[in-house]
Amino acid sequence: MAVKIRMKRMGSKKRPFYRIVAADERMPRDGRFIEILGYYNPLTDPADFKIDEDKLYKWLNDGAKPAPNTATILRKHHLLERWQLIRSGLSIAEVDEKIAQLRAKQPEVKAKEKVSVSKKAKAAAKAAAEAKEKAAGEAAAETAPEA
Repeated sequence: MAVKIRMKRMGSKKRPFYRIVAADERMPRDGRFIEILGYYNPLTDPADFKIDEDKLYKWLNDGAKPAPNTATILRKHHLLERWQLIRSGLSIAEVDEKIAQLRAKQPEVKAKEKVSVSKKAKAAAKAAAEAKEKAAGEAAAETAPEA
């Protein structure tokens, strides 16, 4: 039996919520699973993610393969890298130090901002900026001859 670590869709229509589960790869996406490992809620900002690392590492050691989307989320939270470092024989302190270095290199993700500005508003802002530059240029020109 081949086991996959994947996301089982929950929630209502247009309001997805996912459980991260270990399931037989022959079962349907939302069908029977072996064990719940955690959850992922993409609707919150930032996305809400919680997983039991001990269960995850147990399934990975037993040969379970994460599905592509699940692997992306696990990499984003540095769980696959952590598992590989632990398997290589490093102590927990060394693993934590390396993961901290990885997180320091990772750029911060800012909150998504949807700003819709009409063409008229853009043109008005551009005109105001040009007028401000022109006024600043004239003020600089007036003060130059006096000096």
